[in-house]
Amino acid sequence: MPRLRSRSWLTVTISVLLFVTVISACAGTSGRSSVPVCTTPGVTDSQVKLGLLYSASGSSVDLIGPFRAGVDGRLGLANAAGGINGRQISYTWSDDKSAAATNAVGARELVEQDDVFGIMEATTVASGSADYLRAGGIPVTGTSPESVWSSHANMFNYSNYIAEGSTVSTWGDFVAAQGGHVAVLLDTSFSSTSTSVADELRRSLAAAGVRVADTIDVGLGTIDTAATTAAIRRAGADTLVGAVTANSFNRVSSAARAAGVHLRVALSPTGYDQRTLAKWGADIAGNYYSVDYAPFELNSPAQRAYQAAMAAYSPQLAYPQQQGALAGWIAADMFLLGLSGAGECPSRSTFINGLRAVHSYSGQGLLSGPIDLANNFRELSLCYSFLQVSPDGRRFGVVQPAPRCGRRLN
Repeated sequence: MPRLRSRSWLTVTISVLLFVTVISACAGTSGRSSVPVCTTPGVTDSQVKLGLLYSASGSSVDLIGPFRAGVDGRLGLANAAGGINGRQISYTWSDDKSAAATNAVGARELVEQDDVFGIMEATTVASGSADYLRAGGIPVTGTSPESVWSSHANMFNYSNYIAEGSTVSTWGDFVAAQGGHVAVLLDTSFSSTSTSVADELRRSLAAAGVRVADTIDVGLGTIDTAATTAAIRRAGADTLVGAVTANSFNRVSSAARAAGVHLRVALSPTGYDQRTLAKWGADIAGNYYSVDYAPFELNSPAQRAYQAAMAAYSPQLAYPQQQGALAGWIAADMFLLGLSGAGECPSRSTFINGLRAVHSYSGQGLLSGPIDLANNFRELSLCYSFLQVSPDGRRFGVVQPAPRCGRRLN
Protein backbone atom coordinates (compact mmCIF):
# COMPACT_ATOMS: atom_id res chain seq x y z
CA MET A 1 0.00 0.00 0.00
CA PRO A 2 2.72 2.58 0.76
CA ARG A 3 4.29 1.88 -2.62
CA LEU A 4 0.93 2.40 -4.40
CA ARG A 5 0.39 5.75 -2.62
CA SER A 6 3.83 6.86 -3.71
CA ARG A 7 3.16 6.01 -7.31
CA SER A 8 -0.23 7.77 -7.21
CA TRP A 9 1.33 10.91 -5.75
CA LEU A 10 4.06 10.86 -8.39
CA THR A 11 1.51 10.45 -11.16
CA VAL A 12 -0.56 13.41 -9.92
CA THR A 13 2.52 15.58 -9.53
CA ILE A 14 3.70 14.87 -13.06
CA SER A 15 0.20 15.56 -14.41
CA VAL A 16 0.02 18.92 -12.64
CA LEU A 17 3.44 19.92 -13.92
CA LEU A 18 2.51 18.97 -17.47
CA PHE A 19 -0.75 20.96 -17.18
CA VAL A 20 1.08 24.06 -15.94
CA THR A 21 3.66 23.69 -18.70
CA VAL A 22 0.99 23.45 -21.40
CA ILE A 23 -0.94 26.43 -20.03
CA SER A 24 2.25 28.50 -19.83
CA ALA A 25 3.16 27.59 -23.39
CA CYS A 26 -0.31 28.59 -24.62
CA ALA A 27 -0.13 31.88 -22.77
CA GLY A 28 3.26 32.54 -24.28
CA THR A 29 2.02 31.96 -27.81
CA SER A 30 -0.92 34.32 -27.26
CA GLY A 31 1.41 37.13 -26.20
CA ARG A 32 -0.77 38.15 -23.26
CA SER A 33 1.42 36.78 -20.47
CA SER A 34 4.11 39.35 -21.34
CA VAL A 35 1.77 42.31 -20.80
CA PRO A 36 2.01 43.54 -17.20
CA VAL A 37 -0.85 44.94 -15.17
CA CYS A 38 -0.32 48.70 -14.83
CA THR A 39 -1.95 51.33 -12.65
CA THR A 40 -1.20 54.24 -15.00
CA PRO A 41 -4.37 56.11 -16.06
CA GLY A 42 -5.64 54.94 -19.42
CA VAL A 43 -3.47 51.80 -19.48
CA THR A 44 -4.94 48.31 -19.13
CA ASP A 45 -3.53 44.92 -20.03
CA SER A 46 -5.15 45.17 -23.47
CA GLN A 47 -5.24 48.84 -24.44
CA VAL A 48 -3.99 52.39 -23.98
CA LYS A 49 -6.76 54.98 -24.11
CA LEU A 50 -5.91 58.45 -25.40
CA GLY A 51 -7.92 61.65 -25.68
CA LEU A 52 -8.48 63.66 -28.85
CA LEU A 53 -9.21 67.33 -28.23
CA TYR A 54 -9.81 69.29 -31.41
CA SER A 55 -11.95 71.89 -33.14
CA ALA A 56 -14.63 69.87 -34.90
CA SER A 57 -16.71 73.06 -35.16
CA GLY A 58 -16.26 76.80 -34.88
CA SER A 59 -13.96 79.21 -36.69
CA SER A 60 -11.03 76.79 -36.98
CA VAL A 61 -12.88 73.83 -38.44
CA ASP A 62 -11.65 74.33 -42.04
CA LEU A 63 -8.04 74.17 -40.90
CA ILE A 64 -8.43 71.54 -38.17
CA GLY A 65 -11.19 69.30 -39.54
CA PRO A 66 -9.08 66.60 -41.30
CA PHE A 67 -6.86 66.08 -38.21
CA ARG A 68 -9.01 63.29 -36.80
CA ALA A 69 -8.88 61.36 -40.08
CA GLY A 70 -5.08 61.41 -39.90
CA VAL A 71 -5.21 60.08 -36.34
CA ASP A 72 -7.54 57.27 -37.46
CA GLY A 73 -5.20 56.34 -40.29
CA ARG A 74 -2.06 56.09 -38.17
CA LEU A 75 -3.69 54.31 -35.22
CA GLY A 76 -5.50 51.96 -37.58
CA LEU A 77 -2.21 50.93 -39.16
CA ALA A 78 -0.55 50.44 -35.76
CA ASN A 79 -3.41 48.41 -34.30
CA ALA A 80 -3.54 46.17 -37.37
CA ALA A 81 0.12 45.40 -36.73
CA GLY A 82 -0.56 44.40 -33.11
CA GLY A 83 -0.53 47.75 -31.30
CA ILE A 84 2.24 48.87 -28.97
CA ASN A 85 3.76 46.45 -26.46
CA GLY A 86 0.80 44.10 -26.89
CA ARG A 87 -1.84 46.81 -26.37
CA GLN A 88 -4.31 48.31 -28.84
CA ILE A 89 -4.50 52.11 -28.95
CA SER A 90 -7.94 53.70 -28.66
CA TYR A 91 -9.20 57.22 -28.06
CA THR A 92 -12.21 59.22 -26.95
CA TRP A 93 -12.73 62.71 -28.28
CA SER A 94 -14.03 66.15 -27.41
CA ASP A 95 -14.89 69.18 -29.57
CA ASP A 96 -13.62 72.48 -28.13
CA LYS A 97 -15.71 74.46 -30.66
CA SER A 98 -12.66 76.69 -31.32
CA ALA A 99 -13.15 78.38 -27.91
CA ALA A 100 -10.52 78.54 -25.14
CA ALA A 101 -13.05 78.05 -22.34
CA THR A 102 -14.48 74.94 -24.00
CA ASN A 103 -10.94 73.69 -24.63
CA ALA A 104 -10.24 73.90 -20.89
CA VAL A 105 -13.44 72.02 -20.00
CA GLY A 106 -12.78 69.35 -22.63
CA ALA A 107 -9.27 68.67 -21.34
CA ARG A 108 -10.48 68.26 -17.76
CA GLU A 109 -13.23 65.86 -18.82
CA LEU A 110 -10.84 63.73 -20.85
CA VAL A 111 -8.33 63.51 -18.00
CA GLU A 112 -10.59 63.35 -14.95
CA GLN A 113 -13.69 61.57 -16.27
CA ASP A 114 -12.50 59.56 -19.24
CA ASP A 115 -9.21 58.68 -17.53
CA VAL A 116 -7.03 59.02 -20.65
CA PHE A 117 -3.26 58.51 -20.64
CA GLY A 118 -2.56 61.59 -22.76
CA ILE A 119 -4.07 63.89 -25.38
CA MET A 120 -3.69 64.53 -29.10
CA GLU A 121 -4.69 68.12 -29.76
CA ALA A 122 -5.52 70.19 -32.84
CA THR A 123 -6.90 73.66 -32.18
CA THR A 124 -6.00 77.33 -32.22
CA VAL A 125 -7.02 77.68 -28.55
CA ALA A 126 -4.80 75.12 -26.79
CA SER A 127 -3.87 77.90 -24.36
CA GLY A 128 -7.21 77.22 -22.67
CA SER A 129 -5.95 73.94 -21.22
CA ALA A 130 -2.15 74.16 -21.58
CA ASP A 131 -1.32 75.15 -18.00
CA TYR A 132 -3.69 72.53 -16.55
CA LEU A 133 -2.16 69.77 -18.69
CA ARG A 134 1.38 70.84 -17.85
CA ALA A 135 0.62 70.90 -14.11
CA GLY A 136 -0.79 67.38 -14.34
CA GLY A 137 2.17 66.07 -16.36
CA ILE A 138 -0.18 64.99 -19.17
CA PRO A 139 1.56 64.19 -22.48
CA VAL A 140 0.19 66.14 -25.45
CA THR A 141 0.99 65.84 -29.16
CA GLY A 142 -0.49 67.89 -31.98
CA THR A 143 -0.39 71.10 -34.01
CA SER A 144 1.22 74.31 -32.81
CA PRO A 145 -0.45 77.59 -33.82
CA GLU A 146 0.11 79.17 -30.37
CA SER A 147 3.15 80.08 -28.30
CA VAL A 148 2.24 77.60 -25.51
CA TRP A 149 3.61 74.84 -27.73
CA SER A 150 7.05 76.45 -27.53
CA SER A 151 7.03 76.87 -23.74
CA HIS A 152 5.39 73.71 -22.31
CA ALA A 153 7.73 70.71 -22.21
CA ASN A 154 4.85 68.21 -22.06
CA MET A 155 3.53 69.37 -25.45
CA PHE A 156 5.08 67.82 -28.58
CA ASN A 157 4.77 68.91 -32.20
CA TYR A 158 6.81 68.59 -35.35
CA SER A 159 6.92 72.30 -36.18
CA ASN A 160 6.30 75.67 -34.52
CA TYR A 161 4.76 78.61 -36.32
CA ILE A 162 4.87 80.82 -33.23
CA ALA A 163 7.62 81.35 -30.67
CA GLU A 164 7.63 84.39 -28.43
CA GLY A 165 10.17 87.04 -29.41
CA SER A 166 11.69 85.30 -32.42
CA THR A 167 11.15 84.63 -36.11
CA VAL A 168 13.06 83.23 -39.09
CA SER A 169 14.25 84.77 -42.34
CA THR A 170 12.92 81.97 -44.56
CA TRP A 171 9.68 83.63 -45.73
CA GLY A 172 11.35 86.98 -46.39
CA ASP A 173 14.26 85.34 -48.20
CA PHE A 174 11.81 83.52 -50.47
CA VAL A 175 9.81 86.66 -51.29
CA ALA A 176 12.99 88.58 -52.10
CA ALA A 177 14.21 85.73 -54.33
CA GLN A 178 10.96 85.96 -56.33
CA GLY A 179 11.43 89.69 -56.90
CA GLY A 180 9.17 91.08 -54.19
CA HIS A 181 10.02 94.57 -52.86
CA VAL A 182 6.91 96.13 -51.28
CA ALA A 183 4.42 94.03 -49.35
CA VAL A 184 0.95 94.24 -47.85
CA LEU A 185 0.16 91.90 -44.97
CA LEU A 186 -3.27 90.43 -44.25
CA ASP A 187 -4.30 89.56 -40.69
CA THR A 188 -7.37 89.49 -38.47
CA SER A 189 -7.47 91.10 -35.04
CA PHE A 190 -10.06 88.53 -33.93
CA SER A 191 -7.33 85.89 -33.76
CA SER A 192 -4.23 86.13 -31.57
CA THR A 193 -2.66 83.44 -33.75
CA SER A 194 -3.17 85.58 -36.84
CA THR A 195 -1.64 88.69 -35.28
CA SER A 196 1.33 86.72 -33.92
CA VAL A 197 2.06 85.10 -37.29
CA ALA A 198 1.66 88.47 -39.02
CA ASP A 199 4.28 89.96 -36.71
CA GLU A 200 6.71 87.13 -37.50
CA LEU A 201 6.11 87.53 -41.23
CA ARG A 202 6.59 91.30 -40.98
CA ARG A 203 9.99 90.93 -39.31
CA SER A 204 11.01 88.17 -41.72
CA LEU A 205 10.19 90.37 -44.72
CA ALA A 206 12.01 93.37 -43.25
CA ALA A 207 15.15 91.30 -42.61
CA ALA A 208 15.22 90.43 -46.32
CA GLY A 209 14.83 94.06 -47.38
CA VAL A 210 11.14 93.78 -48.31
CA ARG A 211 9.23 96.86 -47.09
CA VAL A 212 5.83 96.21 -45.48
CA ALA A 213 3.77 99.19 -46.63
CA ASP A 214 0.48 98.26 -44.91
CA THR A 215 -1.24 95.66 -42.76
CA ILE A 216 -4.93 95.07 -43.52
CA ASP A 217 -7.33 93.55 -41.02
CA VAL A 218 -9.76 91.44 -43.07
CA GLY A 219 -11.88 90.36 -40.08
CA LEU A 220 -13.68 87.04 -39.86
CA GLY A 221 -16.84 87.65 -41.89
CA THR A 222 -17.43 88.94 -45.39
CA ILE A 223 -14.37 90.69 -46.80
CA ASP A 224 -14.77 94.02 -48.60
CA THR A 225 -12.55 92.99 -51.50
CA ALA A 226 -13.02 96.29 -53.33
CA ALA A 227 -11.70 98.32 -50.37
CA THR A 228 -8.91 95.81 -49.74
CA THR A 229 -7.84 95.89 -53.38
CA ALA A 230 -7.82 99.71 -53.32
CA ALA A 231 -5.58 99.65 -50.23
CA ILE A 232 -3.15 97.26 -51.92
CA ARG A 233 -3.02 99.52 -54.97
CA ARG A 234 -2.44 102.65 -52.86
CA ALA A 235 0.44 100.94 -51.06
CA GLY A 236 2.17 100.30 -54.38
CA ALA A 237 2.59 96.68 -53.32
CA ASP A 238 3.96 93.98 -55.57
CA THR A 239 3.66 91.38 -52.81
CA LEU A 240 0.72 90.05 -50.77
CA VAL A 241 1.42 87.90 -47.72
CA GLY A 242 -1.31 86.35 -45.56
CA ALA A 243 -1.58 85.47 -41.89
CA VAL A 244 -5.24 84.52 -42.37
CA THR A 245 -7.21 81.46 -43.45
CA ALA A 246 -6.58 80.13 -46.93
CA ASN A 247 -10.09 81.12 -48.06
CA SER A 248 -9.62 84.71 -46.90
CA PHE A 249 -6.22 84.95 -48.56
CA ASN A 250 -7.44 83.44 -51.83
CA ARG A 251 -10.45 85.76 -51.90
CA VAL A 252 -8.25 88.84 -51.59
CA SER A 253 -5.49 87.71 -53.97
CA SER A 254 -7.92 86.68 -56.71
CA ALA A 255 -9.89 89.94 -56.38
CA ALA A 256 -6.71 92.03 -56.54
CA ARG A 257 -5.50 90.28 -59.68
CA ALA A 258 -8.94 90.53 -61.28
CA ALA A 259 -8.80 94.30 -60.65
CA GLY A 260 -5.49 94.54 -62.49
CA VAL A 261 -3.09 94.69 -59.52
CA HIS A 262 0.21 93.14 -60.56
CA LEU A 263 1.48 90.87 -57.81
CA ARG A 264 4.90 89.38 -58.23
CA VAL A 265 4.38 87.31 -55.09
CA ALA A 266 1.21 86.16 -53.31
CA LEU A 267 2.27 83.95 -50.39
CA SER A 268 0.30 82.17 -47.67
CA PRO A 269 1.52 79.75 -44.97
CA THR A 270 -1.82 77.91 -45.27
CA GLY A 271 -3.75 76.60 -48.26
CA TYR A 272 -1.69 73.73 -49.66
CA ASP A 273 -4.65 71.42 -50.11
CA GLN A 274 -6.33 69.71 -53.08
CA ARG A 275 -9.61 71.22 -51.91
CA THR A 276 -8.06 74.66 -52.49
CA LEU A 277 -7.48 73.84 -56.14
CA ALA A 278 -10.93 72.30 -56.52
CA LYS A 279 -12.56 75.44 -55.13
CA TRP A 280 -10.45 78.24 -56.61
CA GLY A 281 -8.81 76.81 -59.71
CA ALA A 282 -7.27 79.32 -62.10
CA ASP A 283 -8.37 82.25 -59.90
CA ILE A 284 -5.35 81.54 -57.68
CA ALA A 285 -2.90 80.65 -60.46
CA GLY A 286 0.59 81.75 -59.47
CA ASN A 287 -0.10 81.86 -55.72
CA TYR A 288 2.59 80.44 -53.43
CA TYR A 289 1.99 78.34 -50.32
CA SER A 290 4.58 77.24 -47.76
CA VAL A 291 4.63 73.94 -45.87
CA ASP A 292 6.80 72.59 -43.06
CA TYR A 293 6.85 68.99 -44.26
CA ALA A 294 7.76 67.15 -47.48
CA PRO A 295 5.27 68.13 -50.25
CA PHE A 296 3.20 65.24 -51.60
CA GLU A 297 4.32 66.03 -55.14
CA LEU A 298 7.63 64.39 -54.28
CA ASN A 299 5.77 61.04 -54.24
CA SER A 300 8.27 59.40 -51.91
CA PRO A 301 7.89 55.80 -50.63
CA ALA A 302 6.88 57.20 -47.23
CA GLN A 303 4.16 59.32 -48.82
CA ARG A 304 2.84 56.39 -50.85
CA ALA A 305 2.69 54.29 -47.68
CA TYR A 306 0.83 57.11 -45.91
CA GLN A 307 -1.76 57.37 -48.68
CA ALA A 308 -2.28 53.60 -48.78
CA ALA A 309 -2.82 53.48 -45.02
CA MET A 310 -5.22 56.43 -45.14
CA ALA A 311 -7.23 54.70 -47.87
CA ALA A 312 -7.41 51.55 -45.74
CA TYR A 313 -8.08 52.99 -42.29
CA SER A 314 -9.54 56.43 -42.94
CA PRO A 315 -11.46 56.08 -46.22
CA GLN A 316 -13.92 58.83 -45.31
CA LEU A 317 -11.30 61.45 -46.26
CA ALA A 318 -11.38 62.01 -50.01
CA TYR A 319 -8.09 63.95 -50.09
CA PRO A 320 -5.53 62.69 -47.56
CA GLN A 321 -2.88 64.91 -49.19
CA GLN A 322 -3.58 67.86 -46.94
CA GLN A 323 -1.89 69.48 -43.99
CA GLY A 324 -4.61 68.84 -41.40
CA ALA A 325 -4.68 65.09 -42.06
CA LEU A 326 -0.91 64.80 -42.11
CA ALA A 327 -0.72 66.72 -38.82
CA GLY A 328 -3.11 64.20 -37.25
CA TRP A 329 -1.07 61.30 -38.59
CA ILE A 330 2.17 62.72 -37.17
CA ALA A 331 0.56 63.55 -33.80
CA ALA A 332 -0.55 59.91 -33.53
CA ASP A 333 2.84 58.68 -34.75
CA MET A 334 4.59 60.71 -32.05
CA PHE A 335 2.33 59.16 -29.43
CA LEU A 336 3.10 55.67 -30.69
CA LEU A 337 6.82 56.41 -30.58
CA GLY A 338 6.54 57.75 -27.03
CA LEU A 339 4.57 54.72 -25.87
CA SER A 340 6.93 52.23 -27.47
CA GLY A 341 9.87 53.84 -25.70
CA ALA A 342 8.15 54.14 -22.31
CA GLY A 343 8.30 50.42 -21.55
CA GLU A 344 5.78 47.67 -21.02
CA CYS A 345 4.18 49.58 -18.15
CA PRO A 346 4.37 53.20 -19.39
CA SER A 347 3.97 56.19 -17.12
CA ARG A 348 3.30 59.73 -18.21
CA SER A 349 6.68 60.90 -16.96
CA THR A 350 8.64 58.17 -18.72
CA PHE A 351 6.72 58.97 -21.91
CA ILE A 352 7.55 62.69 -21.73
CA ASN A 353 11.18 62.23 -20.75
CA GLY A 354 11.75 59.52 -23.33
CA LEU A 355 10.13 61.34 -26.24
CA ARG A 356 11.88 64.59 -25.33
CA ALA A 357 15.18 62.69 -25.59
CA VAL A 358 14.59 61.78 -29.26
CA HIS A 359 17.10 63.76 -31.31
CA SER A 360 16.21 62.62 -34.83
CA TYR A 361 12.49 62.36 -35.62
CA SER A 362 11.41 62.31 -39.26
CA GLY A 363 7.77 61.25 -39.07
CA GLN A 364 8.82 58.04 -40.83
CA GLY A 365 10.05 60.09 -43.77
CA LEU A 366 7.08 62.49 -44.06
CA LEU A 367 8.93 65.54 -42.75
CA SER A 368 11.38 67.58 -44.81
CA GLY A 369 14.18 66.38 -42.57
CA PRO A 370 14.80 64.98 -39.08
CA ILE A 371 14.06 67.22 -36.08
CA ASP A 372 15.42 67.23 -32.54
CA LEU A 373 12.51 66.82 -30.12
CA ALA A 374 14.78 67.82 -27.24
CA ASN A 375 14.89 71.42 -28.46
CA ASN A 376 12.44 72.01 -31.30
CA PHE A 377 9.54 73.01 -29.03
CA ARG A 378 11.37 76.20 -28.05
CA GLU A 379 12.11 77.40 -31.57
CA LEU A 380 10.43 78.23 -34.84
CA SER A 381 11.04 75.88 -37.75
CA LEU A 382 13.83 77.11 -40.02
CA CYS A 383 13.01 75.08 -43.12
CA TYR A 384 9.99 75.26 -45.42
CA SER A 385 9.06 74.06 -48.88
CA PHE A 386 7.23 76.42 -51.22
CA LEU A 387 4.68 75.43 -53.84
CA GLN A 388 3.12 77.41 -56.68
CA VAL A 389 -0.28 76.90 -58.32
CA SER A 390 -0.04 76.08 -62.02
CA PRO A 391 -1.46 78.49 -64.65
CA ASP A 392 -4.54 76.30 -65.12
CA GLY A 393 -5.11 76.07 -61.34
CA ARG A 394 -5.05 72.26 -61.34
CA ARG A 395 -1.71 71.46 -59.75
CA PHE A 396 0.83 72.53 -57.18
CA GLY A 397 4.44 72.67 -58.34
CA VAL A 398 7.38 72.41 -55.93
CA VAL A 399 9.65 75.45 -56.14
CA GLN A 400 13.26 74.33 -55.99
CA PRO A 401 15.31 74.13 -53.92
CA ALA A 402 13.08 72.34 -51.45
CA PRO A 403 13.19 72.72 -48.57
CA ARG A 404 14.64 76.19 -48.06
CA CYS A 405 16.24 76.98 -44.74
CA GLY A 406 16.77 80.48 -43.39
CA ARG A 407 18.34 81.88 -40.26
CA ARG A 408 16.95 82.75 -36.84
CA LEU A 409 15.99 86.36 -36.12
CA ASN A 410 15.53 87.71 -32.59
